Amino acid sequence: MVHNTSKTSKVVALAGAALLTLSACGGGETEAEEEDVITVGIAGEVPYSYLNDDGEPEGATVALAEKIFGDMGYEVEAELVDWDNLIPGLNADRFDAISAGMSITPERCDEAAFAEPEIMYTTALVTEDGNPYDVQDLDDVLEAQENGEDITLATLTAGIEAGYATDMGLDYDGVGSADEGIEMVQGGRVDVFALTAISLTEMASDLDDVEVTEPFVQEIDGVKQYGAGSTVFRQDDTDLLDEYNEHLADLKSNDELGDILGEYGFTDAEVPPEDMSAEALCEGDLESLQDIEE
Repeated sequence: MVHNTSKTSKVVALAGAALLTLSACGGGETEAEEEDVITVGIAGEVPYSYLNDDGEPEGATVALAEKIFGDMGYEVEAELVDWDNLIPGLNADRFDAISAGMSITPERCDEAAFAEPEIMYTTALVTEDGNPYDVQDLDDVLEAQENGEDITLATLTAGIEAGYATDMGLDYDGVGSADEGIEMVQGGRVDVFALTAISLTEMASDLDDVEVTEPFVQEIDGVKQYGAGSTVFRQDDTDLLDEYNEHLADLKSNDELGDILGEYGFTDAEVPPEDMSAEALCEGDLESLQDIEE
């Protein structure tokens, strides 16, 4: 379902600030083709999709939605939604797509259809300023621990980095929030905190007592732990998804995708290679992605 202008006006009147107008658009050979408005669900997560100080939708995925759906000929409206309600809201026809950088996983692919990868998730480490142990990735931390160096690591208790640490046999402490992890490094309680690179870069940008390593894709047992997110559609909106993917491919081929993401702090390391596919990520087939060029 894609909202027509008159219906959307009623939704705005009822929902107030929860439904916010952007400039953009999209389409396909679905019901969307006959309408001029596409509504996307967004989540409040900087720098992906969030409300700015003026209460307007902003972020890398918002900008991408404006660009691609706009080129497809649609006006875009955004509805702020709790993360756990994004896919249920999509499938309940509350909005027409999800624009929040949602990770492509086999479990989610059973519930919805993902566009080709748009934002790649990389890892980084935050250390005391000067990086005393000269660690650039988790392999360096493991090597230091195995060599008997007194280096301590923290990750989010439920974070993907905790899984990496467990699989690699690292000693680490779990923390409840990213703020806590950085504060532990600042206070000398741990030497290294591992987290998603773009989040660490954003959080540490104004801090002068810590530094963040370059983003990296962690490798475990010879397999790079690739992860990426993209725009999400209902499974029966195949024509809309196909047209969206065509426009996304154009942005990738002319390097415009990186320019759009770069406005919000993303680096080339977060731009997925053209040969990374949603199909492989939906199947959990990381082995097939090992030869891609980053």
